[in-house]
Amino acid sequence: MRVKDILLKNKGQAFLAFMAKVAEAILELLVPIVMARLINMGINQDNPSVIIRQGILLAVLPLLGYLTALVCQYLASKVAQDIGTEVRLEMFKTLNRMDRKQLDSITASSVVLRIENDTQNLQLAIALMIRLGSRVPVLLIGSIVMAFYVSPTLAPIFIIGGLVIGAILIYINIFTNKQNGQIQRRMDQLSRIVRENFSGIRDIRAFANEKHEVNRFEKQNLTLRGEQLTMGAFQALANPSSLFLVNLAIAFILFFGGRLVNNGQFMQGDVVALVQYMNNILLALNVLVNILLVFSRGIAGINRIDEVLSIQPEILSGQDKLSGDEPLAIQFDDVTFGYGERNTVENITADIKPGSFFGIIGGTASGKSTLVNLLLRNDDVNQGKIIINDNLIQNLDLNAYRKKIGLVPQSASLFTGTLRDNLLMGKKGISDQDLWQALEIAQAKDFVAQNDLGLDMPVRQGGKNFSGGQKQRLTIARALVGQPQVLILDDSSSALDFATESKLRQALSKLNTTIIMISQRVSSVQQADQILVMNNGRSAGVGSHDDLLASSDIYQAIVASQMQEEKED
Repeated sequence: MRVKDILLKNKGQAFLAFMAKVAEAILELLVPIVMARLINMGINQDNPSVIIRQGILLAVLPLLGYLTALVCQYLASKVAQDIGTEVRLEMFKTLNRMDRKQLDSITASSVVLRIENDTQNLQLAIALMIRLGSRVPVLLIGSIVMAFYVSPTLAPIFIIGGLVIGAILIYINIFTNKQNGQIQRRMDQLSRIVRENFSGIRDIRAFANEKHEVNRFEKQNLTLRGEQLTMGAFQALANPSSLFLVNLAIAFILFFGGRLVNNGQFMQGDVVALVQYMNNILLALNVLVNILLVFSRGIAGINRIDEVLSIQPEILSGQDKLSGDEPLAIQFDDVTFGYGERNTVENITADIKPGSFFGIIGGTASGKSTLVNLLLRNDDVNQGKIIINDNLIQNLDLNAYRKKIGLVPQSASLFTGTLRDNLLMGKKGISDQDLWQALEIAQAKDFVAQNDLGLDMPVRQGGKNFSGGQKQRLTIARALVGQPQVLILDDSSSALDFATESKLRQALSKLNTTIIMISQRVSSVQQADQILVMNNGRSAGVGSHDDLLASSDIYQAIVASQMQEEKED
């Protein structure tokens, strides 16, 4: 799906609006001719019937023009809003289909600007192109044609003036198109700096780095200012240049037309008509300048929007669906994955029985979370295979498969709304009793029940009105809603005290689901049926806590270091 495909969907209404505006422009072109006849055949010849007829026409033509303009304005607004609405929706859908690698390649600030700013520029460009883009060419070409009809002798003045002004405007438009794209990229950079500072303000203050960040922002801001001033200077040339040339052309018309009138070769009404047509050209050119400026922003917006819409997911869904609601069996068979030449996990083999408690432990950057991404099919293995209930993971219907998994990520994230909304996450058929049960298992029931609003208590952006431990427990409860067949806890109890974590593990052990717990704490996984020890992307042992104490040097070192830390505490 590209922007042009969305535009083509609305071509019918856009064409009707376009033709309504063309009709208005044609009616406007007839006015100077009627005016000339009123002067030449009515006033100059003292003919009341001609004056009345032409006067009625002068009243009717603008009225008809007003009615056609109303039709155009309504349809243009509707088309622009419909296109903008669909563009935003398609961009959002594309973002939700993107693979993790694709999401990493495009910044959040850039996406926000494309959805909001670029789409708004596109809507404005479409509305103006329909309302005025159809009217301007008709007025320009029509005024020149009517000038030849009135006076072939003076009409070349219109052609020469139009060509010179057109050349100037084309040059300005080419420059501003290029400059607009650069300005949008610069705004992306500014937005990214603001976003980084907003999210990392504590670290910035902790390192007393405010001045450096202000200087970084100021440098980009001044560069943006310079680029905008350069574009503004070129844009400022457009109106004065066209106004000067049109007024010069009117001066020539009055000079030569006056001489022709004095010689009896021309009539006063014809001079008035020619001046009116030249004024039409001036008005059309001034509008054209503004259209080109808005159009250049719209084109830049289309290109940036298409960059997002053209992204096709590399992770494609299969067709097979898992039957039943029993816990899933998972096998990692010699799994290797990495970006480029560097592997983040290598030759991982593990057999996770249905309904078992499987632990994964290792240090930072050991590849633990990479295994989660592979299991969720956020990434696909480079080598080996992952098998779910005897089905190759690539053959499974992606949406149906992911619905069977409850994930608690490392970073607890909550969304603006109510607690109920956050727990449900769009799931249907879930009762309040189910929600309270999930909260109880996650050790979150007590602090939620203390709030008078209960499940309807508000959640601020990012869950800022909850502590770190509360957010982790709420995200665990969210993952439990709907009774997933696999529950993945990715280092999701780091903010919990040992007593709360112990209660959580006891509650989870009673569930009829396959549990995969990733942690750096030995205490979190030592009761697991099996533990996979990760070290620099490789397996350093698989087995129970006791088995690994006897066979894995890495696991022994982890246990020893944590026991020493506990003694020191």
